[in-house]
This record gives sequence, structure tokens and C-alpha cells, in this order.
Amino acid sequence: MTFSLPQAWVLLLPLGLFLWKFGRRPGPPMWLRAALLVLTVGALSGPELRRADAGSDVVVVVDRSASMPRDIDRTAQELVSHLESQRRPGDRVGVIAFGREPRVEQPLSTGGAFGGFSRPVDAESSDLSAALDAANALIPQERTGRVLVLSDGRATGTDARGSARRLAARGIAVDWRQLARPEPPLDVAVVSVDVPTAVAVREPFQFSASVHASAAVTGTVRLERNGRLLVKGPFDFQPGPNVLPLRDLIEEPGLARYQLTVEVPGDGVVENDKGLAVLRVEGPRRVLLVTNQPKGTLAKALEATGLLLEVRAPFRLTLDDLDGVGTVVLENVDANTLGEPGLNALASYVEQAGGGLVMTGGRESFGEGGYRRSPVEPLLPVSLEMREEQRRAAIAMSILMDCSCSMGATVPDGRTKMEVAAEGVVGALTLLNPQDEASVHMVDTETHEIFPLRSVEAGLPFDKVARGFSGGGGIYVGEALRTGRKQILRSDKATRHVLLFSDAADSEEPDDYRRTLSELQGKGVTVSVIGLGTPKDSDAALLKEVAQRGGGRVYFAEDAMSLPRIFSQETLAVARATFIDEPVSMEAAPDLPLLGKLPVEGLPQVGGYNLTYLRPRASVALRTLDTHAAPVLAMWPSGAGRTVAFTAEVDGPFTGGELRQWGSLRAALEAMVRWTLAGTAPLGEAVVRSERRGHLLRVTLDLPPDEPLPATLPTLMLLSGDGKSAPTEHPMRWEDDDRLVAELPLEGSGTWHPVVRVGTRALRAPPIALPYAPEFEPGSPKEGLALLRAIAAVGGGVERLSMTGLFEEAPESEGHLALAPWLVALAVAVLLSEVAVRRFLSAPRVRRPVMATASSSSAPATRQAVAPARTSKASARGPSTEPAETPAETSVAEAKPAGAETKTGEGGVDSALDAARARSRRRLDR
Repeated sequence: MTFSLPQAWVLLLPLGLFLWKFGRRPGPPMWLRAALLVLTVGALSGPELRRADAGSDVVVVVDRSASMPRDIDRTAQELVSHLESQRRPGDRVGVIAFGREPRVEQPLSTGGAFGGFSRPVDAESSDLSAALDAANALIPQERTGRVLVLSDGRATGTDARGSARRLAARGIAVDWRQLARPEPPLDVAVVSVDVPTAVAVREPFQFSASVHASAAVTGTVRLERNGRLLVKGPFDFQPGPNVLPLRDLIEEPGLARYQLTVEVPGDGVVENDKGLAVLRVEGPRRVLLVTNQPKGTLAKALEATGLLLEVRAPFRLTLDDLDGVGTVVLENVDANTLGEPGLNALASYVEQAGGGLVMTGGRESFGEGGYRRSPVEPLLPVSLEMREEQRRAAIAMSILMDCSCSMGATVPDGRTKMEVAAEGVVGALTLLNPQDEASVHMVDTETHEIFPLRSVEAGLPFDKVARGFSGGGGIYVGEALRTGRKQILRSDKATRHVLLFSDAADSEEPDDYRRTLSELQGKGVTVSVIGLGTPKDSDAALLKEVAQRGGGRVYFAEDAMSLPRIFSQETLAVARATFIDEPVSMEAAPDLPLLGKLPVEGLPQVGGYNLTYLRPRASVALRTLDTHAAPVLAMWPSGAGRTVAFTAEVDGPFTGGELRQWGSLRAALEAMVRWTLAGTAPLGEAVVRSERRGHLLRVTLDLPPDEPLPATLPTLMLLSGDGKSAPTEHPMRWEDDDRLVAELPLEGSGTWHPVVRVGTRALRAPPIALPYAPEFEPGSPKEGLALLRAIAAVGGGVERLSMTGLFEEAPESEGHLALAPWLVALAVAVLLSEVAVRRFLSAPRVRRPVMATASSSSAPATRQAVAPARTSKASARGPSTEPAETPAETSVAEAKPAGAETKTGEGGVDSALDAARARSRRRLDR
């Protein structure tokens, strides 16, 4: 037996003394009161009875990484089903799948059947250690059981034996069953492509590639640089490692990407036939201008400054493209053209890698360009919200959401597509003003009303929108448009808009959509479309036509995580309140000297600008002279980098004649770019290096011996080259007096950019490329078998070729039966018993007589003292309605001895009830 609050027993002593002094009674009532006290204190102490028959918990950990057999899901489900059939009362089964990260597929349950795997995992890694820790967390501390691992043993995370030791400390053993691909008769794998860390422009250099072959074979080797073929020819591979000598010369600075491919007939593992390497070609830091006007005013102005300029049309940004770039200039570029991973890469480039960013204004920039709620928005020195005072007219918007079965698929963060889209709708509705109107409907094969068209001022049910749901079938586009027409035509607002969100690969039954769109267009209603997918999907052409006929815009969200940003972008575009399209004069602000010698008088008008608001602690150099007093030129440091926002349009219909002809325009543009370039200053003579050993990354920082040590310990930021993974921070440790080092496993294939942060400064290490998932490195299934055996040996686990008997061999958990409710019930019964015994079965309690204080001891004197007291009590009660005592009664009373008279007068009867009964008997002559 255990107690959750054993300290409660201390109360027995003071409560027992209190009962003895003030609640003592002779006989059974006292015994019952003592029992009641013990039961009450016992219930407060929280007693629990332990029983070792509460069953066992078995967690099945399933490896779903890329190296596993293709039928792993089916095999694992069969094994789990067989295990579930053996459950006894109290036994529970849980399932965890893992790749790069663990996912709980089924919590521990005593009933039901495992329905299969539903949560996606990143298959390019196999972190068995994290999966075992997840199993440890899934089993409650008060229970025990076993863990069953279904894997090939090709783990890529930290050493899983540490996690097995933590399980063994709780008495939980790890059993295993190896499920691996058959060992191929031939495997030719590119182990590495070894290039220098950096070379200069037009510097000849040599490098090599290492290829491992399990048998002698002749294959074809292809070497490409940035997609350009350099070498192609046969090569005779010998068993074991083979070294291929290579050489090259590069004429332009930047990042060179090499890819070596080996083609061998009969290769059993094709995933490791490719090798990657990246080489930094050093040169002056260059400025990357992303613009739709390569020959425009901004391009010409920057080219004339002498800066190394690279001009490109909008494209999907990666960190590889930004290596060697000092500043990125976005000239009126829509965020959707950069892609969601590109926006993530740009944010990491500025905040972590110390790059610069300059954004100029226009209809496709800032809020209307889709940067609100994007990863880039927090980097800007201006905020992109839409305030109530900006609005010129109220709008009405009908939102139609696809809730077909395809919206139930999950995204990397674990949410469904429907939940992400609902987040975007809620964000769009929050941008509306009280005078606006809105409605939201979900559509699959029929319409499901969330709320009809109503005023925002009346309140919108955001919680109902956020919940959402996923129905069945595809979305019936014709039904959706008819619903939107019915709702929007109920409004009399000047601006009326229908927004359709639909799957670009699952939009069905357009029906009479052309007639519906024609009617809407005739009544001044516009229709825009947000398609989830790509412009090449099967129903993308239909969605484009709907937007074209509706007079609106069409967006394609290739990444579901971009939906909240796109919904906000469309709402801002409909409201048309974040871009001022009228000429406005400017004035110089106090922070203009930060950009150098620029004129403070004679500033030109701008033809229009993006209406934004200055963030706290940001610097403003130019602002408007209208009622908004909005920033036109603002800047601030952002993380390790610097950003500048120029909200006027440099070259377009809203530039304005005065700004276009302003003599200091070129100097101002150059000053913006050079101010952001100043944020990438190196840290003295410190040198940062990186190298890859298999899938392990090692980064070192060598500090100058004569310089003082940094005030804070440097840290390593690891950035994904494609922007699909969030930056991760890792501590560095001292390896020598002047050297710090960080070592960590790479979690997936692709390019990785290490950045060492020293305070607010960033040192970019040479990037590293991992060609394929670490599990496909050359090796034998016997290596995985050895790891599984080592993990099991830590806690006494065994190989499980059959699921039979697993629960019988698992330790039983201790069950806890709470006794407090039973004690409370017993205490109530004792309380009722005590009341019954005291009222009906026990004699009246006789109090101790009170000794008189008078010196007289004669009976007449006593009667004389008692009589006035009775008279006084009677007079205090007022006139009495009782009949007077008869002479016989009086004589009897007078004949009583003095002691009896005193006993009655002093209240010797136990209670007022007994006294009342005595008086009643006297009155009735009983």
C-alpha cells in the first residue's frame, strides 16, 4: 500500500486531542467518533493498493526510411495485428513509425485494431535513437512493458544504445526483428567527390571521386558542373575502393555544383550511384538584382556604381544561388515567383548568414505582393498590416473552400491541408473592417455552410472556420460558384468579390460555370482562384479560365504552407488599401545621414507608394508628407544581416516624373545597397572550415592567437540549401586554445550551408553536399544486425522471429486501486451510525453538578435562592400561557429534597428536548 499524501497522518494527533477534550462521550458513540476521525484522515492521505496484474505495454517501433523493403508497411501491419490478438486484460499496444523523426501512429490502447500508417515521415534518415526515446515517453512512468523494433538496423542519428540504456533503467527491454532488403550481388556506390574548399576565378585545380564496388565491373562515368556535361566515358571498377582523378577550371565566381553519376548494369542499389560536391569560387561580393526589367532604371543605376552585379528574372531561390552574394535586391517582385522554400532560404540568408536585402515598391511588392505572413516579413523594417484608416470603401467577400477528401492529407508539420487553408481564411477575415461583409462555405459534392453573408461588425465565427473538415469526393466547381453567386448578390457593397479555393488536381463538375461567371461579371462581381498544386496539374486550366472569366487573379500554391500568405495577399489586393496610387511629396527624416551625403532639400514627388508602417527601433530616412506620414525609405539590422525598404516604385507606372528625373536617384540607390553590404564584414583573421566524413559534418573555427576571445561562445547554424528545412542551432566546443569545433550528423541529402555565429556576426563556412540518404552508404545488412543485437543486449532484449509469447514474457505493470473513495463511503456510514446510536440507543449525558458558592447549607435557603431565579426567567420570557400549578403539585414540589430542586434548576438534563418532555408530562399530569 502507498500513500499520495502521507503527511496527512500527522493530523491525527491534534484532531484526536480536540476530540478527547470537546467531544468525549461515554460508550459506543465515542468509539464511533474515533473511527470516523481515523477514516477521514486516512482518506486525506490518498491510500492506494498496488496490484501486479495490470497488464503490460508493448510499443512497436517501425522503421519506414528509404532503405527498408518496399512492403514494410504491409509487413509491419500484419505483425502488429498478430500482436494485438494476443492481448490479455490490461495489456496495451502502441505503434511508432520513424524516419528522420518519430511519429506516434497509435497510442497505447487495450482494444481496437491498428488501421495502418497515416502520418508521413522523412524517409531520408533513420533516427532510431529518437524513436526509442519516443517509445520511452509513450509508456507511463507507473507502467512497464517491452519495446519491439522492426528495422534493418541502418540507423543514422545519434547512438541508439544511449536510448536503450534509458529504457533499461526503467526495466523495459528492447526486442528486435530485422526487416532488410536482400543483400545485392552487385553494388557500385559513389562514396565521395572531394573538391577543394575554395578556389579563385580561372585557377586550375584537381579533385577526385571515390567509388566503391562490391565486384569487378565496367561502368559509365558522367561528370557534370551546374548541369553542364564535363566528362563521360567507361571505367573499369575493381572490388573495393576506386579513385577517379579529375580536374577543372572555372571562370566565374559563385558556387559550382558537381554531380558524378555511375551507371553499371545489374547494380542492386541505384540510390547510391550519384555523388555531389559544391565548390566555392571566390571573388568580390556581388549584388543579385531580381527584376522583371533587366534593362530598367535600377539595373542601370547599380551597374554604373562599379559593383559586381548579377541581374536575373524572378526564379525559385535557393541558398546555393546566394552563396557569394552580399545583397539581394528585389525590384517589385511577387513573392509567389520566389516559391515558399525560396522565401525561407532568403530569410535564412539574411537573418543567419548575414546577407543584405533591399526591397523596392510597386503593385507586386510588400503586402500586395504576398510578403505579408511570409518568412521575409519579420526581416523588413516596416510592418505590412492593413489598418482601418487605410480603407476607402467597404467590401463584400464570399469564400468558397474545397473540403474534398484530398484536403485531409497531412503536411510536414502534422496538420492537414484543410487546417492550413482554414488558418489562411481566418487570417484573411481578420483583415476585414467592421463595415465589410463576408461568408464562408465549404464544398465537396455539395455545399456546407459555415456562416452566410453577414457584417463583420456583427461578429464572425472564427472558431467554426478554424475547425473545418474534410469530406469526400472532389470539389464540384459549378456548385461552388452557384453558392458564391447566391451569397455575394445579397450585398450592396461597391466592391464584391468571390474567392474560390480548390485542388488543382481534383476540381470536378464545372457544370454551367461560364453562365454563372458571366452573370457575376455583369453585376460587377470579381472572382479569383487559389489552386492547391501546380499550373501543370490536370484541372489547372479550368481554374485559370475561372479566374480569367471572373476578372480576378489566379494563384497556385505548390506548397500548402504558403496558403495563409496567399489568402492574405488576395484580401489586400481586393481591399486595394495598401498601395497609394496618387503623387505624394517626400521629406527628409533624421536618419537620412546614415546613408551618406544625400540632399535633404528639393526632394521629388513619387507617383505612388506601398503604405506601410515603421517598426519600433527601425530607422527612417524618407517619409511622405500626406496624412499617413508613412516611411518611404527605412532600414534596420535584422539578425546578422541588414534590410532596406524603399516603398516607392523605382521604374514603373507609379514612379512619377520627378523621381525618375531626380539627380540623386542613382546615389540614393547605391547608398541603400552599400549600407546592406556593410553588414557582412569578416571577423578579423578568423578562419572557418567544414568537412564531411560519411554523413557526419565537422565544422571548425580557428581564432587569431593574438586577438581577445569572443565574449560569447560561438554557435553553429546549419542551413538547408533548398530552404525546405528550418535552420538548426548547434553548440561549439573548445578543441584547442584557439579552435572551436562542432560535429553532427547530416539529416538528409542535398546541400547544407554551415554558418558560425559569433555574437551578431556570421562566418559562412564552405557548403557541404550529401548526395543520398546516409542509409545507402556502402555496407552489409550484417552491420545493421550487429547494431540491433547491441541495443537489445543493453536491457536483456531478444530477437523476435514470432510475436507469440511476447506479452507472457513482458513484465506485469503494477495496478493502483485507490482506497480513498471506499474510506469516504465507510466514514459516511460511521457518521450516520454515530448519530443513530447517540440519539436513540444511549442514555442522556449527565453533566457534572455545579457547586454553589454561597456559605449557607440549609434547604430553605436553597429553595429561596432558586425561586427568585425561576421568577426572573419567567419574567424575562414574558406572560405565560401555561396553567398555574395545583396545590397538590405545589406541595409535591415543596416536599422534594433540596438536592433534587437544585438538580432540576441547574439543568442537569442532557438536552433541552429532555427538559421539554419533563415539563410536558407535568402539565398533562402523567
